[in-house]
This record gives sequence, structure tokens and C-alpha cells, in this order.
Amino acid sequence: MQIRGLRHLVVGMMLCVGVAGCSHHARHDAKGGAYGADAQGAGEGAGFASDDVARDMMAKRKIYFDFDRSDIHQQDYEIVYAHAEYLKHHANRRIRVEGHTDEEGSREYNIALGERRARAVADALMSQGVNGQQVATVSFGKEKPDALGHSAEDKALNRRAVIVYED
Repeated sequence: MQIRGLRHLVVGMMLCVGVAGCSHHARHDAKGGAYGADAQGAGEGAGFASDDVARDMMAKRKIYFDFDRSDIHQQDYEIVYAHAEYLKHHANRRIRVEGHTDEEGSREYNIALGERRARAVADALMSQGVNGQQVATVSFGKEKPDALGHSAEDKALNRRAVIVYED
């Protein structure tokens, strides 16, 4: 099964990084902004900051969805697995999964759809062994768009769930 293979890949990466040690240097994107686990709330010395693949997965906090859907795309499970591994090894960390929708549909429908999206990510994390006490969900529906335009691309950017690490 392909999902099982991805899980083994992520676990293997985590083990390799644990042996190799970690770097405390922040990486920067093209605009000069810091990204990665320590820049996004996972904390300095998170245990696998030196592994570029794991760091890149931890830097990704947004899971995108198809129109009117709440199922996670196959390629986004790598992101979920990376956050699950981190949370399992840092039981004191808490996250909030925020569900969002595009502007189509009523406010009530979009709140429910945003909740289904947030729950899908939360359930995927918990299926990987994350303690349910570490995960909260909230739906913003269409109230907090990432993209303010009305194009198909803008709407696609707004159909998302966001993993937010709480302090």
C-alpha cells in the first residue's frame, strides 16, 4: 500500500536525522522570510531540522482540497505524517487545525465543510498515533480567505486546512 510506504519513509527519515543531529540555522525563502520548523512554531532544535525533506514537510502547513470535498489528496499525506511524527515525539505541543472554504455556498454550508476538512486532517494525524488531546479543530468557512480574488486559482487557494502550532 502506497500510504504505508510513505509512513515508513518518513519514520526512516526521522531516525536518520536523530542519529545525524540537527542544525540550528534558519533557512530563508526567496523573499528573505524564514521558513521551516523553527520559524513556524515547531521550535528550535526540533530533532530533525537538518533533514531538508523533513524540514520542508514541517514547513508546509496547508492541505488543499478539491471543490466541495474534504478528502486529503494522496500527495498531502507526507505533510500529515511529518507533523504526526513531530507531535508524537513532542507530547507537550498542541495544534489547531483550521478549516477554510472558497466563497461558493452559504455561510452555514461552508462552516460545516470547513469543519469536515479540519476533522479530516485531525483524524489523519490521530490515525498516525497523535494524542487527540494535542489536536483541536475550528472552521472559519469562507470568512478568512487566503486569496481575495474570484478566479478559479484564488478559490482553489481558499479550499484548505491549516495546521497552526499553539504556544
